Amino acid sequence: MIKTSPRTELLRRPLVDPILGQVVEPRKTLRRTFGWLADPRSAVLLTLGSVVVVGGGRRLAQAWNARRAIARLDEPEVTPAEIVATAQFGRAGLRQLFEILATSTKAELREAAGKALSILWTQDELIAEEEKALVLRGFKADWQARRRYPRRLQGPIPISVSYGVPFLNSVGEGNVPPRLEWAHRILGAERVSLEEFTPWKPGLARAEFTILPADYASNGPHRLALHAKVRSVESTSRWELDLPHLPFQFELDPLLEVGSLRTMPDEHRAAQFDQSVSLETENTEAGASTYLVLNDDFALRNPPRLIVQTPLPSDLAHTIAIEFEGIPSRFAAGSVVVSGQGTAGKTNSSTLTFPLQTSSPVPNDQIRATGEQRIRVVLTPSDELGWADPAIRSIWPGEISTDWVLARVVRR
Repeated sequence: MIKTSPRTELLRRPLVDPILGQVVEPRKTLRRTFGWLADPRSAVLLTLGSVVVVGGGRRLAQAWNARRAIARLDEPEVTPAEIVATAQFGRAGLRQLFEILATSTKAELREAAGKALSILWTQDELIAEEEKALVLRGFKADWQARRRYPRRLQGPIPISVSYGVPFLNSVGEGNVPPRLEWAHRILGAERVSLEEFTPWKPGLARAEFTILPADYASNGPHRLALHAKVRSVESTSRWELDLPHLPFQFELDPLLEVGSLRTMPDEHRAAQFDQSVSLETENTEAGASTYLVLNDDFALRNPPRLIVQTPLPSDLAHTIAIEFEGIPSRFAAGSVVVSGQGTAGKTNSSTLTFPLQTSSPVPNDQIRATGEQRIRVVLTPSDELGWADPAIRSIWPGEISTDWVLARVVRR
């Protein structure tokens, strides 16, 4: 026996019209009572209508939110977070973002506008001309060099410059930075090899080169210039852009002494350096052995490392030399440069490690047998190293010697 629901029984039961006294069908009665709502097809229409109303309301709310956010860009109190947030509305705020990037006097607002435009770029919202305009307006160069050098400086002066569009490297939010390639040349360095464009290279762009004071007859000012070009390697947009020259000026001062970076020595600070600079033997249990080659016959197994504990009373710009006990000679083992020291109120401490590196072989007649040998290192101030680093302000003028430690000499 098949059971039916009460609603089905109600629909099957005959009804009598109280006015006409006639038997009527229940479905016809329902249809006459509720009209079009009783039709099953009306449910489909109601559902579609609800979707249209809800979707339209949501789009209307999004449009109002976008309008308020874009209008906020024209207000002077706009924050960097509000600027970056406009990227979610696509091209709606494109004009205002470019205006902020080009005219705002606040670096944090220009950075935020650049980041918002970069997000739009990664979402393929910009055309090629807009991409080039973004790179052109955001292009910067950071020169690492001094403005003045001593005229009597003899050695080469290293100069470097990092360039590119900084905010493209910090797009974030799951967006991959646009794929760009860079090439550059340096003008004014009096070197033909630097005046030719380098090969194209992706990623962070950097130029490193040296100049010789003897190559410049006059004291200056002398002008260097970075001439760079960039191209996009995206599959949807390929273009190449020649960027404007970014200059840097320096002088060779005949009144500036080569040793003017050296500070005045005193016993108290000398004691601080003795405590802060040491040799540390390597833990041989941590892994495979390492070797410092001394010459064709001998090497140091697991050589000690130079440890510098900051803060220091002044900067270090020193060469490193190894001394073997019982051998009067010293042997070059690299250099150490620690800048930003000697600043009043500087309390941040850190431990810096410098490996020993033999720049010239130890004569064979100086070391004749294997076995344990006591060694130490001596740091000697170097004016050339000091002038080569633009962050160096005061070089400690005295030699710094570490304590003796044991090292093992082995045959190669």
